[in-house]
Amino acid sequence: MIERASEFGASAAVPLVGGDSANMSAGDMLREAREAHGLHIDVVAAALKVSPQKLMALESDDIEALPDPVFARALAASLCRALRIDPAPVLAKLPGAQRPGLAEADQTLGKTLRSASPRAGVGAGGRPSRPLVVVVVLLLLGAAVLFWLPQSLFDQVGESISRMTHHDASGDQAATKPEAAPAGAPAEAVAPAAAPEPAPVAAAPEPAPEAAAPAAAPPSDLIVFTARDDTWISVTEAGGKQLLHRTVKAGETVGLNGTLPLVVVVGRAAGVEVQVRGKPFDLAPLTRSGGVARFDVKP
Repeated sequence: MIERASEFGASAAVPLVGGDSANMSAGDMLREAREAHGLHIDVVAAALKVSPQKLMALESDDIEALPDPVFARALAASLCRALRIDPAPVLAKLPGAQRPGLAEADQTLGKTLRSASPRAGVGAGGRPSRPLVVVVVLLLLGAAVLFWLPQSLFDQVGESISRMTHHDASGDQAATKPEAAPAGAPAEAVAPAAAPEPAPVAAAPEPAPEAAAPAAAPPSDLIVFTARDDTWISVTEAGGKQLLHRTVKAGETVGLNGTLPLVVVVGRAAGVEVQVRGKPFDLAPLTRSGGVARFDVKP
């Protein structure tokens, strides 16, 4: 007779015998162990803080009466620890127990797969693969070339790229940027003709007034100004409305129509040509000291 101790105290009864447990269910083994200690099921339930009905269902192998198989296995393991018996034979008879040898087979298979799969970038014998070595060598060579090149070469390349980019941007802007309409000009004012660059205009010979007048604006404009130099011009129609009140840039042509009479003031008469009703209009007799010319366009 073997005396077995538990957290409920010592017992003189014979607990489970290894040879007898082969043909016993999990519930039978737990019930025999509890009875071997002489413990009532209510005492064990109170010690484990579960209801006696759950212990009775476990000892009766009524696993469906318990919340789930996981709970049944956990309760059986706790009861085995409390009664100081080996939980392995009991848990092996409960649902969810792994068949003998299955865990060992899974571990062996996992080790075989891990050992058979080659590591990325590593060849036979643990040496790095040839493509990886080639890539590393090329990267090191590129870094060495960049390190030993003189700084002046990088500066020259950067300046060349900057000049090319600036030149292309300037050409695109000059080709696509439309000329803005004159501020304060009426809706019927004709859009100014495309003005040449200031440098070519200064270098070209000054055109005769007779030849420039027909090309400056259509004959439908009442008054037309063609500026050779930057000239401030003010034109006011009847009623006090200002048709033009700004600086006309060199090379710019402005044509106006308005209600007569028009009051015209030209700030630099020598730098502008004027046409009235399609005919050249001489500002020299009207120019005062300082180069300012004032005149009226009457009906």
